[in-house]
Amino acid sequence: MTSPSTGTLLSSEQELERLFRAGFSRWVEDARNRLGAHAVAAPRVVSKAYHLAWTDRQRLRSQEELDAYLGANIAHGSVRELSRRAGLSRMAHGEHHETHDHAEMNVDEAWDRLSHTLQGGTPEGYRKRASLARHEVAEHMGELGAQKFNWKPLVAIGVIGVAAAIAGLIYVEVAGKDRAILRALTAQDVRAYETSYGQQANVTLDDSTLVRIGPETKLTVPKMFNIELRSVAISGTANFEVTRSMDTPFEVRVGNVAITAKGTVFTVRRFKDDAAVVIHVRQGTVDVRSGRETRNIAEGLSLMVSDSGTISVPSAEALAEASSWVDGNISIQSRTLKNALTQLKRWWALDLRVQDTTLLDRNVIVSAATGSSTGAIAAVEKSGGLKFTYIGDYMAFKDTQPSKGAVRTKVK
Repeated sequence: MTSPSTGTLLSSEQELERLFRAGFSRWVEDARNRLGAHAVAAPRVVSKAYHLAWTDRQRLRSQEELDAYLGANIAHGSVRELSRRAGLSRMAHGEHHETHDHAEMNVDEAWDRLSHTLQGGTPEGYRKRASLARHEVAEHMGELGAQKFNWKPLVAIGVIGVAAAIAGLIYVEVAGKDRAILRALTAQDVRAYETSYGQQANVTLDDSTLVRIGPETKLTVPKMFNIELRSVAISGTANFEVTRSMDTPFEVRVGNVAITAKGTVFTVRRFKDDAAVVIHVRQGTVDVRSGRETRNIAEGLSLMVSDSGTISVPSAEALAEASSWVDGNISIQSRTLKNALTQLKRWWALDLRVQDTTLLDRNVIVSAATGSSTGAIAAVEKSGGLKFTYIGDYMAFKDTQPSKGAVRTKVK
């Protein structure tokens, strides 16, 4: 039953425990069937699925939604576990032997492990398993280990030569890391969170970073996130509240742009029809890298990176369009009606049309609350000299004073 106070099924850790114990046997049997000869790992796969459910609890409002979520993540986790074990068996030509999971955990042991994880701890047995899991990271980050250099010959080089050589070596190392991260982000086993027109969603990552994603947005999270890799990719727009980590910086990839932060809040936008990435820092600082150039953005400042790699400061209008949605207001500044129609559909799920195609070049300005489609329509009417109407079953705009000889097409 959904909690009336929170609107979610998993309203507390006590409720999580109740549901965990009630469904443990059924889901463990499902995981066993998927794991085959490695069925001993089934309770661990199930515990991880419940952990992810707790992380994403805000969007789980019924038992049916929870069951669907658990089923999908147990299937994903089983594949991941089989892949991990296959990788371990290949290491050192079979010389490595696993020492964990001698006996299958019962429900009490599994809950104790999950509960300890929720409190921020890691049982000793889990530490051992986590260290073994890092071997899988090596498959994604293997290129990094190969980047070892002999610095002794540099002693004989002049100061300028040394600096140039070091810069080159650093670039090569960064390039190797980039390839490894991109491989992780484009693998088939990533987790993807997507929204459609008029939708927003909150996602809590495994490191407790909070991500609020806007409409028509895709957030990609690699399966090894928060083990030794804290990189995600975004297409669309998102606001990040990053959990601080002294060991591993948090990184967001937006096309060819890399944004790195340590404990900060920032907004990113780059939709498929945008010509640049816009980053606005609300708290802390971030580093923005494009090609070989890196810029630091301080709190309260913004940066824009074009598709060609040019870095500049966005205009006030571009910044408002990129970041105002986080505060509950959508800004569409001096855009043609053609462009505005795309954004009205994106932000308010409004499918608006025109018969008179000459209107598409008319400039409009919109500033309206995210939940006010009527406010958005009124702003278009006022700024563009237009009137909202219906043409058959379709919502549309028409000119308040149609010009003679205007080109007209039928709405299909």
